[in-house]
Amino acid sequence: MPWADANCLPLPGEPGDGYEDDFVLLADAFVTGWHAAATLAEVQAGDTVAVFGAGTIGLLAAYSACLLGARRVYSVDHVDARLGKAEELGAVPVDFRAGDPVEQIRADRARAGLPLGEEKLPGVDKVIDAVGFQAHDRAHPDRERADQVLADAARLVNPGGGVAVAGVHPEKDLIPQAGGSADGHLEAPWGTFFAKGVALRFGRTHDRRYTRLLRDMVTSGRARRSSPTTAAWPTPPTATNASTDGRT
Repeated sequence: MPWADANCLPLPGEPGDGYEDDFVLLADAFVTGWHAAATLAEVQAGDTVAVFGAGTIGLLAAYSACLLGARRVYSVDHVDARLGKAEELGAVPVDFRAGDPVEQIRADRARAGLPLGEEKLPGVDKVIDAVGFQAHDRAHPDRERADQVLADAARLVNPGGGVAVAGVHPEKDLIPQAGGSADGHLEAPWGTFFAKGVALRFGRTHDRRYTRLLRDMVTSGRARRSSPTTAAWPTPPTATNASTDGRT
């Protein structure tokens, strides 16, 4: 195997044992979800977090936020099976078919009771985009809108908060859909982000940065054995990548 000495990580156990399914996620999904929450969003203990997209990456980003000590994590999607999995992981499911997800989360924040000092901060501390350029345009569900999640994030994130973009935004969309952007052009509410003093981070993960850490979290029981696997993989035919639709 080319570059095996650089890319492979020693794992304990035997083929077919109780760790095997969890270790499969270290190849991509868990490290990407962890990267989105820990590095891009910089989730810290006590944060409130909203993750848009409950595909495998979105679910594992929500799970990672929980592991990092977030006090409330919201998972936004429109697929019942995915929303159910998010709830199993400890996140609050938000179905955008039922209405504007930003307003749904704000309403939940008000019901839950805001901590002292947060009376005027009804949003969340961190927002993670685990959808990318294939996001649905909620005003026109049959169309794509590449900036839909960023627009929602700008409304939802609290001043001084952070927005992480883990969903893919390619330089070119080779098969642009209605409402999509063939040249990778992305509009964003920069004025709102600037006024709120928001940290906005994009970027792919460097898997090797996290594989050893996450392997040890699995083997120690810190990341519950089998929980990320059984909770993160949606049941076919709804299984896709980080996108919230079935294009990929």
